[in-house]
Amino acid sequence: MWGEAEFGVSPDEVAPVGGVAELRAAFAREVSGRRGGDVPPEQVLVTGGATHALSIALRAVLRAGDEVLVLSPHWPCATALVRAAGGVAREVPVFLELGAGFGFDLMGAVEGAVTSRTRAIYFNSPNNPTGYRLDRRRLAVLVELAERHDLWLIADNTYDGYDFTREGFPDIAAVGGAAERTFSVHGCGTTYAMPGNRVGYLVSPPGAAATAVALARCTGGVVPTVAQFAAYEALRTPREELGRRRDHAAAAWWLADSTLEVPHTEVSGGLYTFLDLRAWGDGERFVRRCAELGVGLAPGRNFGEHCGGWARLCFTAAPPQRVAGAIERINKVYGEGTDEH
Repeated sequence: MWGEAEFGVSPDEVAPVGGVAELRAAFAREVSGRRGGDVPPEQVLVTGGATHALSIALRAVLRAGDEVLVLSPHWPCATALVRAAGGVAREVPVFLELGAGFGFDLMGAVEGAVTSRTRAIYFNSPNNPTGYRLDRRRLAVLVELAERHDLWLIADNTYDGYDFTREGFPDIAAVGGAAERTFSVHGCGTTYAMPGNRVGYLVSPPGAAATAVALARCTGGVVPTVAQFAAYEALRTPREELGRRRDHAAAAWWLADSTLEVPHTEVSGGLYTFLDLRAWGDGERFVRRCAELGVGLAPGRNFGEHCGGWARLCFTAAPPQRVAGAIERINKVYGEGTDEH
């Protein structure tokens, strides 16, 4: 264990609602380095995982009946959290269209969904489930839209540590004046390989930080002190080690990409690719057939109203040899189905 002098609180002491000061400051330094500007610790709220952080962000900006544009495919819980906060989730299909590379009009698609009730835009990048990464140019489109229609931006940055590009992860809060209207959601579970610890954090715009802390008090209370100290220690992980983990995930993607015989999305980051099963006929039947062979896939309908003909594959769920074996079975099932059609 540790002493109070090391972490500001002792192991048996209840932490402050906003989080232990030393951990908030450490998270603030991390975000400041990425954004290239100072982020005060007061804008950082330690949460019980990224889900808790997203819930607080939504509750901070929504009133009953307000709409959130959820860029889709999306993390499955996003729409449920919007509804739990009293809002209405309006899915806007963008990631598959962007990945297709046919000059998709992101501005037109998102702006066409804005109504008088729209309050915020939510997106997850690198995207779960497609692996698509919004670059700085496309993030600037979202910033322009948010400024034009006075909307909040809610950026789910859960997979920021797994950006496979040379440029690295682009933070939308560093684009123009977006920091004034952006809630940034982060989790330690994915980045630091500690999902059971359930620690995340929320970086709020300057004018909303106090509201976020007040909501934390009522929606989850205080994150356990021991869990916060574990996150504090994880932040000391050498950059080289984090880079090795990212490279390991990228190698797993390259293995999947080179061996899959099923059409699938190109991946720029994250831990997943989306399998296109529309030619097979029935995405859920495909998922059930793979399960019979010991391969777990997530049904596409979980990720969006328009995704019934798709399924998500996690290419980091097991060591490479086991993933390769699973892909052999996936290819076998796909071949059986397409032969029938």
